[in-house]
Amino acid sequence: MKSLLSLQKTIFIVLCFLSSMMAFSQMKSHPLERVEQLQKIEQKNVVVFLHTDWCNYCKAMQSKTFKDKNVQQLLSEKFYFADLNGEEKEEINFAGSVFRFHPTGFKTGYHELAASLGNIEGQVSYPTLVILNPENEIIFQYNGFMSANQIVGVLQKIEKG
Repeated sequence: MKSLLSLQKTIFIVLCFLSSMMAFSQMKSHPLERVEQLQKIEQKNVVVFLHTDWCNYCKAMQSKTFKDKNVQQLLSEKFYFADLNGEEKEEINFAGSVFRFHPTGFKTGYHELAASLGNIEGQVSYPTLVILNPENEIIFQYNGFMSANQIVGVLQKIEKG
């Protein structure tokens, strides 16, 4: 009987430990509409990750770069993080405007907000990292894959001002 209780306690402790580890590895992403509400509580710069479902570099950033503990720590403590699919079909209310999906063909198209945030020299490509100040002004844009070290460097530089 004692050994059964001891085993149950051990299993419980292990499960609690594993669930806390899984929670840590999950970075909190906020919908952009929610970021505006959060800004009223505490103003922070906003990191927006623009991606698509078909982009292999986007998937690599999601599975590697954004899983890095240093990236996660910086983003969760010092910034608001939002990820936006460039082909999102839902309307998004952000910065006093409504942004919509625009079809460009059969099962293809783009979202106005992704096009607005990710436009660099007249082009939008994926992945793109955009950083907005609390007034929703773009203070950083980069299109292409970024490693964890690259993102940490950019975030630290922006955090220091």
